[in-house]
Amino acid sequence: MRKLIEYLHLKDVGLLEMLFAFTPILMGFNLGPIPLSALMWVVLIGVVVLKKGKLKLGNFKPLTWFIVYWFVHQIILLLITSFNVNSLIVQVVYFAAVFFLYPVMDPGKMRGSFNWVAIISILGLLYQWADVAQGNGVHPLEIPGLSMPEGRMEHLILRPSSFYMEPAAYVAYMICPIALALVDRKYIWAILMILSVFLTTSTTGIVLSFILLGASLFVYKAKGSSMLIVLIVGAGMVYALNSLEEFSAGVEKLENTDASTSVRLSQGLHVVQTMHTNEYFFGVPYSDAYNYCKSGRCTDVEYYGESVYMPTFWDLILRFGIVGLFLYLLIYVKILRLSKKTIPLCIALLSTMFSSGYSIGPLFIQTLIVLLVMVRFDQQGWTA
Repeated sequence: MRKLIEYLHLKDVGLLEMLFAFTPILMGFNLGPIPLSALMWVVLIGVVVLKKGKLKLGNFKPLTWFIVYWFVHQIILLLITSFNVNSLIVQVVYFAAVFFLYPVMDPGKMRGSFNWVAIISILGLLYQWADVAQGNGVHPLEIPGLSMPEGRMEHLILRPSSFYMEPAAYVAYMICPIALALVDRKYIWAILMILSVFLTTSTTGIVLSFILLGASLFVYKAKGSSMLIVLIVGAGMVYALNSLEEFSAGVEKLENTDASTSVRLSQGLHVVQTMHTNEYFFGVPYSDAYNYCKSGRCTDVEYYGESVYMPTFWDLILRFGIVGLFLYLLIYVKILRLSKKTIPLCIALLSTMFSSGYSIGPLFIQTLIVLLVMVRFDQQGWTA
């Protein structure tokens, strides 16, 4: 047990890092009438401000350039159309969190905290999977004192997601601890987390897992016994996906996915194709895809409550144009130039731009903070 604790850095935790690691879970819940999706980031900033010592704010220029462009874009929207000011304030909090958090996050404590939450998440997933294996529907696991958005408790599905609101959110969380484990060459732990992702039956999770594992082998240059272990276990994972009933649903989904008919893959392009030519440069005069489609500009879409699902790539073009997309991508280009250790995680995140709707929301913010902490840690001399 002692060796396991040391192996996973479970003694290396801090208040800020643990709150940061728990934030993706808590964002799906409410504290009374207050959604935690924005409140958690305010709390994290508050922890940094209240820490003893001089306040250190980051200055990552590519993100600053994007924020300046975003802010000017939002001001123009406020002048020409109706706009939800609350969403503007929340986005400011998200951006501010990056500059407050990444300079002071302890990399070792961040790894330990992520691993604690990963363990808790996996245990919750296994608990739900046992129910699903018996043919029972499940909903996200409850947290005492917190409530879920209306309808989540009544909506039962046959796909486990642990404490997260959907399997995709579980996958989105696991990307970071898997990437950190691979940087430290803790392949057994990384593969255990990947196997848990397979249990969610998420096609995105399956693809991302192999991208992370494959990219890490080339970037981190695993040699000798480490390379042999990974290749053997990797082959075992492929065999398990194709042979074990527990993973069959995810493989079937992957095999049956048609890019031309899948809403997640095709709807974004469909919406963007209705834009006027001049709008491709700076985006449409609407705050989001929902308002754009509701105005009648694009009618043949599938709504999810008061939202229209848009993968990040197409959402950025719709809202901010090619200029905004270019500035967004510059963030990752700069990170890749600063640290080669970020390559697998960056490749995984960029690959999700055509299927997942991170856009500039909290999942983008969290992964960006992790990447910037990795850059800082690498520049100081990475130690596993």
